[in-house]
Amino acid sequence: MSAEVVFTEDILLLMVVVYSVSLVFGYFLEKYLRIPWMFAALFFGLGLSATGCFQSALKSEVFNALESVGMFLLLFLIGFNLNLKKIERLKKYVLAGAFSIVVFEGLFVSLVLYFMFPSDIDYSYSVALITALSFATVGEAVLLPILAEFKIVKTNFGQLTLGIGTLDDIIEVLMLASVTVMPSFVPKLQKQGLPPPEQVFPGLATIVLLAFIFLRLGKYVRQFFERNNLPSFVFSTLTLLTCFSFIALGYHFHENLAAVGAIFGGMVLRGLLPKEKLYQNERTLEFLGYVFLSPIFFAGVGAAVSINSIFSAPLLITSVSVAAVAAKCAASLLLLRKLLGVKFSLLAGLGLSVRFSTGLIVQLMLLRSGLISLGLYSALVATMIMLTPIIIIAYSWKLAHEKPP
Repeated sequence: MSAEVVFTEDILLLMVVVYSVSLVFGYFLEKYLRIPWMFAALFFGLGLSATGCFQSALKSEVFNALESVGMFLLLFLIGFNLNLKKIERLKKYVLAGAFSIVVFEGLFVSLVLYFMFPSDIDYSYSVALITALSFATVGEAVLLPILAEFKIVKTNFGQLTLGIGTLDDIIEVLMLASVTVMPSFVPKLQKQGLPPPEQVFPGLATIVLLAFIFLRLGKYVRQFFERNNLPSFVFSTLTLLTCFSFIALGYHFHENLAAVGAIFGGMVLRGLLPKEKLYQNERTLEFLGYVFLSPIFFAGVGAAVSINSIFSAPLLITSVSVAAVAAKCAASLLLLRKLLGVKFSLLAGLGLSVRFSTGLIVQLMLLRSGLISLGLYSALVATMIMLTPIIIIAYSWKLAHEKPP
């Protein structure tokens, strides 16, 4: 049997194992621990990193391509779900409170990183700030089922939580754009793998301009779709065409811009589809983004973690964990005390410390670009994994015993 056949067989076997673990272990996580099933693939990736299994497959170009497509599909889904009209309808105190809480944590954690662990962020406060803000984003997908179970989605407590989750996507988009354009503003950060300014700005401008044009034309495209009874494959194919066209456009200028292109492609698709087709395509996109290749992506995220770095840097993990939770709780107490009271403003801050979002993509891009150390990346992933189940248990227990305002 040739080496190429064996190599292909290794990758296929790895995919079978990843999906099997995601199915079995993911079911257990969602049903009994209220943790998103995709954590199963992340845990499996950590296991691969610790044991050294499937290393040749993990380092192959084929697996890296599948992992990248999985990441792009997640970003495309973020753009598709970025409903700017919904954000405009949020009450001002929700908008201001949500933005302030996330930014407060970002600033506080960035100072901890900059003054206590400067070598891990390349001695740059800009890198520290972007890392901290991407880490400050909220895993609202974890909190929403809990709020729905206790029937408090429509309370002030629930609306504030969802408001922050809505802004979360915008902050993630800004952080991804910042990683791409950072070297243009901070020349000393220019490293191999990061795009030069002359590639960034024309590429970014082209993506934004095309997205703006398509969104302006969206009204006429929707009218055309509504007047003509088109077969269903047209909309599915249009989804894939829009997705990969914007990814390819970004990649044409630089590979980092492909991530930005994916997000804008999702925004364009939402603007082109008639309302009655949005739900149908949402289900298609959720399959593509959350089921098809996301387990491969999250397995790759886990496999990129250095287990040795986690055990050799307990101070880094402890400092990041304490700083992140303390900042969220303190900001919530200051901003939401009058509305929710002391107990539930602190509980809101604790719940908002749950992290399972595509902020991981920003951190992975920072690692691959050489802007943060493997130790810091590993500490961020480890912190997220350790804090999430603890917070979920405490959060659910309190809500089960007392209803918030």
